[in-house]
Amino acid sequence: MVTNTATDSGGPRCTLIPISLGAVKAFLLKGERSVLIDGGYHRQAGRILKRLSECGVGPRDVSLILLTHSHDDHFGGVKELRERTGARVAVHRLDADALRAGRNKDLIPCGTRGRLASLVASEKPRGHGIEPDITLENDADLQEFGAKGKVVWTPGHTSGSVSVILDNGEAVVGDLIMARFVLCGPPDYPLFAFDVSKLRESIQKVLAFQPTTIHVSHGGPYSRQQVVKRFGSDVPASPTR
Repeated sequence: MVTNTATDSGGPRCTLIPISLGAVKAFLLKGERSVLIDGGYHRQAGRILKRLSECGVGPRDVSLILLTHSHDDHFGGVKELRERTGARVAVHRLDADALRAGRNKDLIPCGTRGRLASLVASEKPRGHGIEPDITLENDADLQEFGAKGKVVWTPGHTSGSVSVILDNGEAVVGDLIMARFVLCGPPDYPLFAFDVSKLRESIQKVLAFQPTTIHVSHGGPYSRQQVVKRFGSDVPASPTR
């Protein structure tokens, strides 16, 4: 699946290409250069690079690997990806230590599904942590990496979760929102949330940018209308399960 490409007086905008990795997705943001959003599980780097090649993107065309948050289904392949692309790796400051240690951060169950998932999830180091090249503090512009869009801090799933807002009306939110049945179903709360109140605020922060399509790492994508229908302008006080 390739999402829309738009143009303006400044030239072609980016094309956002979801990369299916089974239980999770990464995203290729293809512009003047390419930004890779998330890196899948450990040992999925080759699969990601193969998909990039199919999209006409070579390893050295990748200027940045941006992590939406520090969970191993998102950072597991990043060590190898950095070695093979030479791209810099960026993560929010509040998730940087978890990335260095190679461990999952903020696995705090959100509702019944999260409590069940916590039986198999672990914050123990996974053995493939890395030192980030860039630690984000505030919102960041992707223009210097050849892409038209910006990174915004959207805490809630983890304390350092970020989302990407593109100029063409699309947004990538990582696990800020998740499919109700993980891989399918309507938009819902994620399995884990370190702070549900902040998560609700972050969903509203993303909606305030008026995105037409919201991409999530598990399930989706969703239209703005689908997300508003689930969360509304006043997000429920607690996830329903």
